[in-house]
Amino acid sequence: MQRLASDGRMVSAHPVVVHPDFADRVEITKIFYLVDGLKVAGFIARPLLAGHNCPVLLYNRGGYRSFSKLNDAALVRVAEYAARGYVVLASQYRGNGGGEGRDEYGGADVKDLFVLAWLAESLPYADASQLFMFGHSRGGMMTYLCIRHGLPLRAAAVVAAPTDLARRPLPHAMEQLYGGLFGDPAANPEPYRERSALCWPERLLRVPLLIQHGGQDRRVYPEESLQLVEQLQAHGAEHKFILYPEGDHFLQNVHQARDREIFNWLGGYAR
Repeated sequence: MQRLASDGRMVSAHPVVVHPDFADRVEITKIFYLVDGLKVAGFIARPLLAGHNCPVLLYNRGGYRSFSKLNDAALVRVAEYAARGYVVLASQYRGNGGGEGRDEYGGADVKDLFVLAWLAESLPYADASQLFMFGHSRGGMMTYLCIRHGLPLRAAAVVAAPTDLARRPLPHAMEQLYGGLFGDPAANPEPYRERSALCWPERLLRVPLLIQHGGQDRRVYPEESLQLVEQLQAHGAEHKFILYPEGDHFLQNVHQARDREIFNWLGGYAR
């Protein structure tokens, strides 16, 4: 990704009221930061008890536009992650949350995440050399794209990430979303291929990957993760795959196991 002089500069920063369970342990700030001259909305969550040189976790939200945006409930999860000792940075992606530009669902908005990583380099309490990433659903796809484009992650974790946007059949809502964004995959295959990790598994080999999926996921079928895992195995990639047979799209019904696995995985690659 080309780095412009203005990329990562914070335009504004405002404190956020933290959930009472974390108020004495975590500080959350809503920010607008520059990416290619666009103001993009995001958040920084800082662990108050961990001091300086904290590892950095980029958290990638799911959804599209306002659907599954970072709201109060999502910020509780962000606060929980920060309370584990990570400086957590999260983007709404361009065009969302009052930000400028257009959400491209894995196009130019991938740079919004690169710029968060560059922004972390300027935070005195963060150790940007210890960079990790976790993404759910669309955020998992964004994680794969960041790895593909060379973001220097020490390790990454995804939950319920789509890997083959052109496969059919898909859940009706996803077919409608992809079709509305990119048209017919037979007539316009390139945007589908660009966002589908199953088309370029060899580009994922340099980052240790934890992949989790629910067997009862009705939004992103678990077969998408299973097929990618087969390719990672064939390429000898460092990875771990967990399928929860009764798990839903969010793995909310197994959330304790989900988060335990994520932070055990990431922690294994921290200094």
